[in-house]
Amino acid sequence: MFHSQSRTPSPATSPRQSPSTSPTSHFPVSPRRGSHPSPRISPKHPRPRRGSSPNPVGSASLPSLPSSHTNNLLTPSSHSPASSPVEKHDRTITDLTFVFGKNGSAPHKGGNHSRDASPKVSPSASPKSSPKKSHVKSNGSEEQSNAHVVIVGGGYAGIAIARKLQGKINFTLIDPKERFHHHIGALRSAVRTDFAKKTFIPYKATFGKQFKQGRVKDVKTSDRTIILETGETISYTHLVIATGCTGPFPGRVDDTITADEAISRYNNLAEQIETADKIVIVGGGVAGIELTGEILSAHKNKNVTLIHAHQHLINDDVLPAVRTKLQEKLARYGVTFILDERVKNLDEVATNVSKPTTVKTDAGTEVSADLVIRCTGVKPNTAVFANNLGGKVDDSGRLKVNELFEVDGVEHVYAIGACNDVAEVKMPRHSTAQGELLAENIVRKLDNKEMKPHTQGQLMMEISLGPNAGVSQVKGLILGSFLTKYRKSKDLFVHRFWKKVMKQEVPH
Repeated sequence: MFHSQSRTPSPATSPRQSPSTSPTSHFPVSPRRGSHPSPRISPKHPRPRRGSSPNPVGSASLPSLPSSHTNNLLTPSSHSPASSPVEKHDRTITDLTFVFGKNGSAPHKGGNHSRDASPKVSPSASPKSSPKKSHVKSNGSEEQSNAHVVIVGGGYAGIAIARKLQGKINFTLIDPKERFHHHIGALRSAVRTDFAKKTFIPYKATFGKQFKQGRVKDVKTSDRTIILETGETISYTHLVIATGCTGPFPGRVDDTITADEAISRYNNLAEQIETADKIVIVGGGVAGIELTGEILSAHKNKNVTLIHAHQHLINDDVLPAVRTKLQEKLARYGVTFILDERVKNLDEVATNVSKPTTVKTDAGTEVSADLVIRCTGVKPNTAVFANNLGGKVDDSGRLKVNELFEVDGVEHVYAIGACNDVAEVKMPRHSTAQGELLAENIVRKLDNKEMKPHTQGQLMMEISLGPNAGVSQVKGLILGSFLTKYRKSKDLFVHRFWKKVMKQEVPH
């Protein structure tokens, strides 16, 4: 049963093209007056566009991660990697490979800022002096023994490189939080009060003294040091920036609060959702879709309206048939869609708290709600590097890197994951793949071996709609709820990250 919305057109608003309703026509989509059918969507993947804004939350999926670095994962963004033949990869790379599996690869297309178009790059000389080694049991070269890799940011990219360097090269992983946030499970945490605690995994238990809780205040590339807010200075031989993205709760968590405070916020939102009757989700990317699915799988009688500023759910990274299936499944739950309309009073509306309000769009549509939840896009977390690396940031806020993840024009500084401008979907799988490749390349560089350039794999995305449903796109194939459930939806990779990646026991 579909719910209609009252519409009060604004006199100043001129008719615009109506939102696309996808191949099937029975969705409760709120069209625009004077609309015309949307043009047919080509199933071809669009060419990746560098620097587009990612969708929040690690909500997409985590299938395979080739040890050779060519993987894709989760939370979609806005670039669709080129497809290519499948290559063979080492099966013993790291524990993260278990999580993501294997995938094909294609040449890297990172833009014109690459300093060296050749896939072979000669390593540069190691510094004359470097910090004393510690926590490393290795028979490697003297350069390896003297190396100190500082990793700023403990998200998916940061823990990936740290796990692969562990026991080989001395490193320090720095993050403001005391626990890694597995934000792939963030949206289920917003609905089920027993889930949030399972998405925060302690760093210390995995990395010991090689983890430092702190916030970086500045970077001095001239003398290879970073400065923490406490005033402490840490020297590095190689600096890895893996600061990821920031975004609105519940998709992301502000790193100024503790894990316990974040868990309390999630549990509180779950209670707000339980008591609310009319819920408006703002944002129809992966985060908004997954949150809608989580709400209606736990509370089947909720009245949920999904408002999205674009004509289609998600974006052009996925096949049109994936969008169709997702919209069909949500329509069966009774979701009302308002597409191609932007909420104009979002800053005036209280979010994440039960309070009667009216949501207004730029097309004049008004929707009454008891609860409004924001699931809009995220932005790169690179502000701390504005002083010394400001000229190396593109218009979207991402650090410019070449095919080796080297920050443009800066020696011994790298950027991986969602904070760089590599032209691929910003999702945990890609971040993990980049972290693993860079770890391998740092070891190779210290051994005076050629570094391997980054390559992209075919898009793999899994979108859950609660624990028992979802839709996946795997190398051009579309999978329904049965396979998506066992690949991702059932527990959102919680057990794998606790046990296989972080080597810890899952809390009960």
